[in-house]
Amino acid sequence: MTRQEAFELLGVNGVELAEMLGIKPPAVYQWPENKIPLAREYQIRDLASGKKPLKHQVA
Repeated sequence: MTRQEAFELLGVNGVELAEMLGIKPPAVYQWPENKIPLAREYQIRDLASGKKPLKHQVA
């Protein structure tokens, strides 16, 4: 999935996507344009299907 595909899938921009994922906007814009990290892709697909994405828990 590309960054642009993620934006279009959720109907958001980079800042809004970052907020949805619980990360800072610069992190989204550091992803390569042609392929986002696989773990983030799974989170985005969960969001698109209406599920709450899993987040890393700090012990």
